[in-house]
Amino acid sequence: MRWVYKRVHLHLYNGSFFKSNRKKKLLTMYLSLAAPALALFSLASGQLANYTGFTAQTPTDAMTITSIHNVLALFNLALDSKNFQALRDVYTVDVVARVARTPTNDLDSLIKFYNGTALGDVVTQHTVHTIFVYNIQRDSAQSISYANALYFSKIGQGQFFARDVDTFYERYDDVWQKQQDGRWLIKERSINIYAQVGNSSLVPPTQPTFNTSKV
Repeated sequence: MRWVYKRVHLHLYNGSFFKSNRKKKLLTMYLSLAAPALALFSLASGQLANYTGFTAQTPTDAMTITSIHNVLALFNLALDSKNFQALRDVYTVDVVARVARTPTNDLDSLIKFYNGTALGDVVTQHTVHTIFVYNIQRDSAQSISYANALYFSKIGQGQFFARDVDTFYERYDDVWQKQQDGRWLIKERSINIYAQVGNSSLVPPTQPTFNTSKV
């Protein structure tokens, strides 16, 4: 890739269109900016293509991954909109969830935790990102994802924005189970909290502290 970059650079640099010093400087700047992208392309088409830690994905795998991404998005929206019954389309009825100080062993207990003791009266914004789905089988899969959970102070009279915020930086380790109707639901979830930044008084005392997962 370095050889190709030099050949392209010299060919264009010595061309008739770039005889002026100003144009030569502009070309040099553009090629310098493009070099990292070219190097990344080289990595993706070279060394990364030989990576054997993850098997090639089939069209069925792609559909599974898309479904899991969508369920994780629904999880965020359910918590922030306080529509906790929507969590029935996120978790199995017998879900084992290590997201509280005391793990829950069924969906009703988890919904009760979210609704009655944790998030029912708090303004929040949850996001899940960097989602990696792996070990995809016919009826099961696993995923690792990073998450941010933001807790806001309530907006007072005459205020457009909350003044205080507390942020959790987290990781979810999920075990998924495919249902008879084709849905993918979380059967087991563990949470690992890496950091908490901000006004901790905004967070309900029942929320977990650091490193509560089995990871």
